[in-house]
Amino acid sequence: MTSDRFYIQKEQIKIPYAVLTGDEHHHLTRVVRKKKGDKVFLFTRKGENFLARIEKIEKSKTHLLILEKTQRKESNVKIILAPSLIKTKALELMLQKSTELGIFSFSPLITKRSVINISDKLEKKLNRWNRIVLEASKQCRRPTPPKVEKPVSLNNFIDKKNGDIKLFLDEKGGIYLKDFIFISQDSKYKPPQSVIILLGPEGGWTEKEKQDIVQHGYKAVSLGSNILRAETAAIACVSIVSHIFL
Repeated sequence: MTSDRFYIQKEQIKIPYAVLTGDEHHHLTRVVRKKKGDKVFLFTRKGENFLARIEKIEKSKTHLLILEKTQRKESNVKIILAPSLIKTKALELMLQKSTELGIFSFSPLITKRSVINISDKLEKKLNRWNRIVLEASKQCRRPTPPKVEKPVSLNNFIDKKNGDIKLFLDEKGGIYLKDFIFISQDSKYKPPQSVIILLGPEGGWTEKEKQDIVQHGYKAVSLGSNILRAETAAIACVSIVSHIFL
């Protein structure tokens, strides 16, 4: 449920007071209809969480008294999900569910077979994606929403982004993901601090892209013999990684 959690910007907090405005004020007053004296939870993008009481409701803002700072720990492993740009509804479903499953960041990739071009509406898309991660974080009570990065080319991403474990899904080959993880857990095993997961477009990676990815230290993994939709593969992969490294 999202009826008692509200996103607040850091600058709207002046301990022990806070002021809620904009969409979150509207949601509090018009949608879930909270009243003076009700207690709610506030969270920021920095992972700060507060229990607060509504002191006064005005037309454009809600005044709150912060009662205490609460703590909730995120996963120790940072999962960086980097999917190729796919159709809007599928990408948004992937973003919503992977947020609920605990990804650290979401980095869309421009690949040879990407099916959409968002260069002319980038800011609108980024605003939409950030709204999705905020709502999903409220839903699952995550203390910190994941970062949403601007889309970059595949080569730009693999050149600059690093991780302890680097994986890419390959529907035509690769070791089963679960087997790769269990094999890597030898007697000297230490949980990784970060895991990067690359997902190709619906048309798959080109051979040149796969060669470039492998040359940058990524391991090809598979989720089995069934051919999954991109959003299904992303959700399944994040589920496995987040569960094992929780």
